[in-house]
Amino acid sequence: MGSYGEENLGNSEAIKYSAKVSLWRYWLNFLVGGAVLLASLWALARSIFMPSTAHAASAAIGTTMSVVALLALLFFLWPFLARRATQLVITDKRVIAKFGLLSTRSIEMRFDKIETVRVAQSLLGRMLSYGDIIITGTGSTFDPIPNIASPLAFRAALNQSMEQRKPTAG
Repeated sequence: MGSYGEENLGNSEAIKYSAKVSLWRYWLNFLVGGAVLLASLWALARSIFMPSTAHAASAAIGTTMSVVALLALLFFLWPFLARRATQLVITDKRVIAKFGLLSTRSIEMRFDKIETVRVAQSLLGRMLSYGDIIITGTGSTFDPIPNIASPLAFRAALNQSMEQRKPTAG
């Protein structure tokens, strides 16, 4: 089974550039999720090795810490799921962006409908090379594509593909 971009290519359409969501945007998920996961695993291990006189407390702590560890693991792994569920493709005719795993949202815009392409980056985004691409189409449609790794390279690839697509004056 191919990717969303590959499955939705038109006749004689080819992928020119693919981008991914930056994991740097999720640094807080890694920090908090990792810290809570380690703390809950430590507490779980301590509850297992508690003296037998505190068996009831040990079982309650173990159950609670197992749930906390599972939630922390999900919080830690969420960025990888978000990255896997997002597909960003520039073809020789259009831009395709698909977001979501269970429920999805997609943006597909032909080059002739694109008016402007902007990049928005915070200071941290500039330092770590991630940001948002904002595509403005005809009719004032406004389609942000958030948290792209190397957004300047994405914009350059999009501009290059759009220039190659323009008919030459003759």
